[in-house]
Amino acid sequence: MKKKATGLFLILLTVLTVLAQQSIDNSSTSSSSGYIDVDGGKIYYEAAGAGENIVLLHDGLVHNEVWDGQFSVLAKDYRVVRYDRRGYGKSSVPKAQYSKIEDLNQLFLQLKIDKAIVFGMSAGGGLAIDFTLKYPEKITALVLVGAVVSGYGYSNHFLTRGGHFNFADYDPASDPQKFIHYFGVEDPYTIYSENKKAKEKYLKLLEANPQNVNIDQQRFSKPPDRPAAQFLSEIKVPTLILVGEYDIPDVHAHSGVIELGITDSKRVIISNAGHLIPLEQPDAFNTAALKFLYNLNFKAILKSKGVDVAVKYCRKTLEVVPEVIIFDKKEIHQLAYEYLKKSNMKEAIDICMLYTLEYPKSEYAYAMLGEAYLNNGQKDSAITCYKRSLELNPQYAKSKEMLEKLEKK
Repeated sequence: MKKKATGLFLILLTVLTVLAQQSIDNSSTSSSSGYIDVDGGKIYYEAAGAGENIVLLHDGLVHNEVWDGQFSVLAKDYRVVRYDRRGYGKSSVPKAQYSKIEDLNQLFLQLKIDKAIVFGMSAGGGLAIDFTLKYPEKITALVLVGAVVSGYGYSNHFLTRGGHFNFADYDPASDPQKFIHYFGVEDPYTIYSENKKAKEKYLKLLEANPQNVNIDQQRFSKPPDRPAAQFLSEIKVPTLILVGEYDIPDVHAHSGVIELGITDSKRVIISNAGHLIPLEQPDAFNTAALKFLYNLNFKAILKSKGVDVAVKYCRKTLEVVPEVIIFDKKEIHQLAYEYLKKSNMKEAIDICMLYTLEYPKSEYAYAMLGEAYLNNGQKDSAITCYKRSLELNPQYAKSKEMLEKLEKK
């Protein structure tokens, strides 16, 4: 009888252990949704994942579902929050003056977001910039997608969509369906013409949420205290600027202004995309965004924990997502060069090896690794690297010269 009781106890213990582990696993990828109270209204939000915070800001016509291709992907490594601004999706319609900046601040406060990386698309990008200028301590990095910046303005080409659009003929207040049809079907810049599935999804999102196009309600939105275009230099966080190849010229102009104004920023053009890159080219967008995020992580680890831990982080990341190259070639080359000039050759070798992992067909990477080995007294390993460099480019003079010297010795 005791044996049976012991057996049942062990089975029960195993079941409880499994359930407890499942509870732990589920908590790490937990999701929630709901509303927060803001001045004179309610805002709908969704949250998922755990870790460092990412907040997603939608564009001027589609609500939070425009981020469907990114929400769960980012939630694997981060706590991700997306929400509908007032008048969009499930959030309340504004009936009195309000501030988009303060609504976003309330989201931070009520969801206990101390700091976050903010992704902003189009008008959401403009909001991200305005918010960063007012609450710089709350932002750790920015990803701006087809963003526009307050204070810079728009050309007549933009306002008429290249001569295709006359607001009087497409007034969303009197005929929202006609307005939706134009932007969902006819507009040549919002969605690139070849991205037919994205166009279909975009149209469905607009048709299911006609309140999104009620531009009249935006008259209640207070402008930012300062026109951001004149104060971009105050933004001191790493910033990725993404623009679709076929986006309207004004957006490219705004992106150039943002890149010029924010010192630590970089602009990337996404091929075969119009304005709504995350919807049109989700894989290309995710690759670019993850590269930016992994790069930030590497630099933070390098600064706090040193080369060994940072390189291990990169190696592990490359194993999991080999399609995401963490560094631009110029950046990793410069980093390797900097470490070659230091006295710790073990660290230089680690960085140079990382260079060869990310760019295995670069003669420069193997030449630098060869130099690191040589400086560390590992002649045979240096010879192997210089030979590999010459296999990749038989005309590379430095590797040819070094190999000749080493083989003579």
